Amino acid sequence: MTSRGEADAKQWLQSHGIINYDDLIDSSFALEGEDLKKRQFVMSRSRAPIEMYVDADPAMCAWVFEEQRVPAVLFSHPGFAVVENRPDAPKKVRKWSDIEASINRVNIARSENAQKPKEAELWSD
Repeated sequence: MTSRGEADAKQWLQSHGIINYDDLIDSSFALEGEDLKKRQFVMSRSRAPIEMYVDADPAMCAWVFEEQRVPAVLFSHPGFAVVENRPDAPKKVRKWSDIEASINRVNIARSENAQKPKEAELWSD
């Protein structure tokens, strides 16, 4: 299943050495007002049984598992995961000035620590 068109998807699959696949469900299955991935899943399931679903989208894996009762595997790799779905994703977008202020506070604290005399220097004769 892909959000690409058929020709683009076939070219991508071939360029990555994937030549033996059962079926290709491309973007032509889209219907306005429906989620493409869910529609593709339902279309695939109408053609043949699905024993396991693998995806990098946690919401889709949850839908397949909970609503469709099909085992789902979440494949999560930082290079493939959508930033919003990653556990280390920022919870909100911060202003650049806030980021600069945070960096400045850290740098000032480090420089103040570097200027403080070491404990060994305080007690030396």
